[in-house]
Amino acid sequence: METPSPQYILTRAAGLLVLLVVVAITYKFVKQRQRESVIIAELAAITTESSFFQQFYAEDARKSLIRAVGLIAEASSLGVAPNDAISRSLGIKPQMFTDDARHDEPPLRERIIRTCLRDNYVNFLKLGFKPDFYALDAMRQGKLPPIPSGPQSGHTPVISYFINPAVSPGMDRVIANLEIRPPASDDDKPSVVQLASAKQLARDLTEAKIIDDRTCENILEALGQKPATKPQ
Repeated sequence: METPSPQYILTRAAGLLVLLVVVAITYKFVKQRQRESVIIAELAAITTESSFFQQFYAEDARKSLIRAVGLIAEASSLGVAPNDAISRSLGIKPQMFTDDARHDEPPLRERIIRTCLRDNYVNFLKLGFKPDFYALDAMRQGKLPPIPSGPQSGHTPVISYFINPAVSPGMDRVIANLEIRPPASDDDKPSVVQLASAKQLARDLTEAKIIDDRTCENILEALGQKPATKPQ
């Protein structure tokens, strides 16, 4: 039997190496796709209207927000843009071609959910977090890890309210009313921007039929807006 030439051996070895690389890349791609599907499914469970606006317990609402932001961060690390991850969780499929003549406004409840998740993800980044194993593992459990860098490094962020539940009981169970923020001192007062956001949220929740008109009026009065005077 003729001994294979060195060139033949090298060719076969190179072919085998290429095959192994292709198999490894394919395996990684499939696993990534599988993980993406799990992330979107878990995020979809949080973005249902019954979950996002009607949690039974305040603690569950806080944990759900943290998990949602962690899922968006993990999806981003896999190459799925945050807006795309949110859209897919809401059942919105990306469109390759759009008609410029049509710009249908999304339902208000959907816009409230999207704004909440997008803004909290931005806060996650502003606090210096990255989608590393430690941060994502903590957030899967509904816990915020310590701030990794910056002036408040080592401190744990807090979940604050736009609308104080003392003003409107039950608002601590509405995920849309929650925001991830750096820890604040006891004497910190809401900023002008935070007050404006709280007022807009109250109006949006009213228009979306989450809260009634009277509740909205009470919230706006508590936030410093004078009640509208009725015509005589």
